[in-house]
Amino acid sequence: MSLSTVLRVIGRTDGEVHSVFRTGSRVYGTATAASDEDFVAVLARRDARQDLAFAPGVNVVVHGLDTFRSALADHSVFALECLFLPPEHRLKEPRPPFPFKLDRKKLAASAASRSASDFKKAGARFDEQPEASKKKLFHALRVPLFAVQIAETGAIHDHGAATPIWREIAADERLDWEAYREAYGPLRERLCDRLAALASRR
Repeated sequence: MSLSTVLRVIGRTDGEVHSVFRTGSRVYGTATAASDEDFVAVLARRDARQDLAFAPGVNVVVHGLDTFRSALADHSVFALECLFLPPEHRLKEPRPPFPFKLDRKKLAASAASRSASDFKKAGARFDEQPEASKKKLFHALRVPLFAVQIAETGAIHDHGAATPIWREIAADERLDWEAYREAYGPLRERLCDRLAALASRR
């Protein structure tokens, strides 16, 4: 999908947009033919509020410069993914690049909190929405997995690192959340423990 299509979805001109990034399943390598395309667009205005824009098959998270910089400062893994994308997923490069200084303690706290929230939501909705809950479970594992990469190397080098986990979860036909909790809860805890250990390094 082209930059011009994203601009049409958000109703902005090229000059109003600072940068655009592809995100989601088409970056992770988990997309199917029916998957939506996901993007983050950062507007050139500092004070633009965070928003969402949709079109058939397209989802765009829209930031202003200040809200995106704030997400980076808070070490949101979803924002950090954009910084470390391969060139083919950068529809419009940020110029100048966004500054980022790694704080492992902030990263560990942010990723662990998001992971715990997604894991809880997956369990709470599993009986009514098993497929959506499986995706939440995947993100509960993907976020700390990406955060470990950042904590260890300063970047995300493998956006497909969680793909084997998704394939395993997606292929599992069990309809009992407890089975998933027992299978993946310990993995999530190990990833968060690894993050905490990395955060304690000097």
